Amino acid sequence: MSDPQSEMMRKGWDPEEGLNSLKTPLFHTSTFVFESAAAAERLFAIVYGGETPKLGEDVGFIYTRMDHPNLVVVEGRLAVWDGAEAALLFSSGTSAVFTTFLTHVRPGSLILHSTPLYGGTNTMLYKVLAPLGYEIASYGPDASQDEVEDLIGDRHLAAVYLETPANPSNDVFDIDLAARIAAAATTPEQRALTIVDNTFLGPYAQRPLDHGADLVLYSATKYFGGHDDLVAGVVTGASALIEPMKTMRYRIGTTADPHTAWLLGRSLETYAIRVERETASAGRVAGFLAGHPKVASVRYLGLIEDEDPRADLAKRQWSSAGAMISFDVAGGKEEAFRFLDSMRLIANTTSLGGTQSIACHPWTTTHSNVDPETKLRIGITDAMIRLSIGVEAPEDIIADLDQALAQI
Repeated sequence: MSDPQSEMMRKGWDPEEGLNSLKTPLFHTSTFVFESAAAAERLFAIVYGGETPKLGEDVGFIYTRMDHPNLVVVEGRLAVWDGAEAALLFSSGTSAVFTTFLTHVRPGSLILHSTPLYGGTNTMLYKVLAPLGYEIASYGPDASQDEVEDLIGDRHLAAVYLETPANPSNDVFDIDLAARIAAAATTPEQRALTIVDNTFLGPYAQRPLDHGADLVLYSATKYFGGHDDLVAGVVTGASALIEPMKTMRYRIGTTADPHTAWLLGRSLETYAIRVERETASAGRVAGFLAGHPKVASVRYLGLIEDEDPRADLAKRQWSSAGAMISFDVAGGKEEAFRFLDSMRLIANTTSLGGTQSIACHPWTTTHSNVDPETKLRIGITDAMIRLSIGVEAPEDIIADLDQALAQI
């Protein structure tokens, strides 16, 4: 099977293992009984002692903080979507990012990141990791390879961290370029990694591993979960990079619980269908906004035209434009607030990627912890609205936007 939607439907679960249940049961347990004392000794030798399992050896489970059956099933299915060797599921997107850095980057090394970033990641870099001795630097979407390498200078680069498209601006970054920069900084002693947050587009539209990324991160709360009823994070990549993260995960307790994993496994079955619907509607909504007199500007990947410098990147890096739109209303914060308070169908909240259309004001919510000068420099204004398109009829979404804009 070549289509990941088909391949993942039965991956990781054999009905014969669970009373012929078609769907994976929820394994709501904190611990697992050992077959024998010798089996327990072998398990702990592998998990704590670092011994390598023998080919075909069924390692089994010890404790749900470390691993559990629901985790194994959904991780296998997530890996399929990215074309990855392995995947890990975490308790949140933020814990996935933190575990990645804690495993693969040492204090004193440089993390070079694209900007803008999701506010939570920005806070982690500058308020948590920087005080611990990590060096942090950033570059914008128009920076050339020479400019980025000049920025690195003689510092020890450990990771290039991209968020593309960026939250909330929809700025795009070249993954192949980031991989070249990381490769140029790699030494025999230290490999510089290319890490991509692919939350906005997801693997249905963009597969960063195909463009040289080493690890791909997601807030699974968003499109993978897709129903605004779970919180989780995902990392996919080569087994050699994933395995030490798995060890770190159980040591610091960032593992997703069984119920979250079970919910996510259910949601993955409709992932492609939801994204197809949402993307089709987003194209229509973006077109409406682009022609509205009370909208100052619209940022949507589907509006990139052939003469745009980003057109080549669009053709080779993603296959569809996704369902995230950012736009500036005519005016500023007051007009943006009036618009948000006038919405009837669209919800005013801060997540994205769910079945219900939602909108928020990044200046005062998701990026409120970024100083005003930086926000303006990276393209976030107090007139900006971030809009996530859901599965409602596009005509109804447009009608709600139209009546809310009429209140400005």
